[in-house]
Amino acid sequence: MRRFSISTSCAFALILSGASLLQASDTTFVYQGARVKAFPAQPGAKAITGNVADLAFDTLIVLPEGGGEALTFDHRDLRKIEVSQGKKGNALLGLGVGAGVGIASAVGLAIWACNADDDGCTSGQVVGGMVALSAIGAGLGAGIGALIKTERWREASIPASPPPVALGLGKDGSVRLAFSLRL
Repeated sequence: MRRFSISTSCAFALILSGASLLQASDTTFVYQGARVKAFPAQPGAKAITGNVADLAFDTLIVLPEGGGEALTFDHRDLRKIEVSQGKKGNALLGLGVGAGVGIASAVGLAIWACNADDDGCTSGQVVGGMVALSAIGAGLGAGIGALIKTERWREASIPASPPPVALGLGKDGSVRLAFSLRL
């Protein structure tokens, strides 16, 4: 009986400690090591891009990219903060732009060729040219778009308080369970 209650207690503690890791899916939090863009609240101040060196409950320390001294921000001194979601290619955008350029080129070429030829053009020739040039343009555009990477940013928040339940592992293999209660 004793073995059952200890394992039940441990399982319950692990479930509670995991609950502190769960966050709302629509909320992104700043974390240590994250690439961020901090927007100071002062009018006319430029955004600072860098990595989070340290994060306290109301203070953010950012190491600016390109070097320089670490900058410390109180959460009230920031208008907003964004966390990088990584760089992504633009293949789909390139595909659309390339197809549009291909169609526009085909229309221009059809107008020129049909007016230059005394016999005129058939609609099949015009449609065939539009399909061929739009396919070529779409392929080239998708390839170029995939090569062009842009960084995506998502607005984030600084965590307001420590998690209510935390689980820590000691170097000696011990397990520490901490509870915090805000009154």
